[in-house]
Amino acid sequence: MIKEAGINPTYELVPSEQYNVVIQTRMASGNKLPDIVNISALDNVTVLNLAKQGALQDLNPLIEKYSNGNIRKMYDEQFPIAKKTTISPDGKMYWFSSLHKKTYQGDQPAPVSLTMLLRQDWLDKLKLPAPTTAEEYLQALKKMREEDANNNGQKDEVLLYNPGSFSGSIAQWFGLGTDITAIDYDGKKIVSPWYQDGVKDYFRYLQRLVKEGILDTNLIAASGEQTQQKMIDDKVSSFHSYNLEMWSELNVAKGGSYTPLMPLKAIDGIDPAMQVEPPFLVWEKYAITKDAKDVEAAIKYFDMIYSEKYADLHYWGIKDQTYKLDETGAKQFINNGPDAELAKNKQVQGALLFGGTVFPRVQMANLEFELSRVPKSKADNELQVLKYKPFYYNSTANFLAIPDEKQLDAKTQILTNLTTYSTELATKLALGQKSLDDWDQYIAEMKKLGLDELIAIDQQLLDRYNSIQ
Repeated sequence: MIKEAGINPTYELVPSEQYNVVIQTRMASGNKLPDIVNISALDNVTVLNLAKQGALQDLNPLIEKYSNGNIRKMYDEQFPIAKKTTISPDGKMYWFSSLHKKTYQGDQPAPVSLTMLLRQDWLDKLKLPAPTTAEEYLQALKKMREEDANNNGQKDEVLLYNPGSFSGSIAQWFGLGTDITAIDYDGKKIVSPWYQDGVKDYFRYLQRLVKEGILDTNLIAASGEQTQQKMIDDKVSSFHSYNLEMWSELNVAKGGSYTPLMPLKAIDGIDPAMQVEPPFLVWEKYAITKDAKDVEAAIKYFDMIYSEKYADLHYWGIKDQTYKLDETGAKQFINNGPDAELAKNKQVQGALLFGGTVFPRVQMANLEFELSRVPKSKADNELQVLKYKPFYYNSTANFLAIPDEKQLDAKTQILTNLTTYSTELATKLALGQKSLDDWDQYIAEMKKLGLDELIAIDQQLLDRYNSIQ
């Protein structure tokens, strides 16, 4: 494809552990910059300042002059969301991105959920039905602990959950957003869980989990290795993760199965929400610098990247060699051995050959393949996820326009102290170390730290995002 594009790139590679420092230093110097550069390590303010200084080129006129149409087709038709999240406040475009889309049955967007997973084999052993409410969930976890579900003679079956943030799915059962600010499922309004109706009931519920010994308070801020060891020791009754994940069962030394839960009813008057990962993702930054010796060649490079052929080779590989079509016409990977063997036989897709940071990634995934690799209970759960409302996205990053310098400076200053206060307060409320009777005092302090200003800025960015055509 590179030869067909008429280009002959050379690569300057830096070890990943050194890259952040190298790219910051290199771009700040402004001397002898590469034609194309991966600046994903730089925040938006730094990148926009580099553009203002003339170190980066506005891509729009270059695309209009030199592109064969692939770039616009990919951005405008396949990934309109990318255009919204890469247009700077001055209407210019300074970087290309990696793009990911997951669909089902051809063109239906296919988000996956992040949810609470529960030990199904322990439910079966104790003859407990799958919980349908938050109260039934609590009682099931309590029963697993009291009845020694793991058979080791101790009451050590626990829930892994971090109450310091709202990104655990139990918060969504109470109708709460996933972060200090979140986007409602209609995609038009910024909300904060600190202002939502179910927030006090949520902390009362967590206090009950702590009091019963169900929520393992020793692992609230634990490392991944520590939580994995708890799972290896067969002591985890429930935890938060992707609904289709399969690796956790492998961690349980004695074997075990986890089933994903749909949102559970927690309190009257509030519909439980779901947390989902968007089916469309835009991330990373690849720019053309002022020192580009052949701008036309650089655009030809990105025309190659944003072609359907590249997207297919990059993510799926070669038909009947690395993937096949199922009876519905959906692509399915062919796995004929370990990675080393696949590489030797040239049966790996492009992403594994070139790496994810040398070339931008363009991923056209389908849900059919993921469903073919999981048990029926998980597949059934995911098919329910596709139609469930209300929901909150697990991140606002793909749905807010690029802030201007003033907005980003304000957000940075606010979030530094507000995030710390919010995390500490949420943790202490869950542990019963802070009283809900002093709620007004807590809200006043968060207002002082800039919560209302943060909501207003994010609303401006969401409004601008929604206005970009």
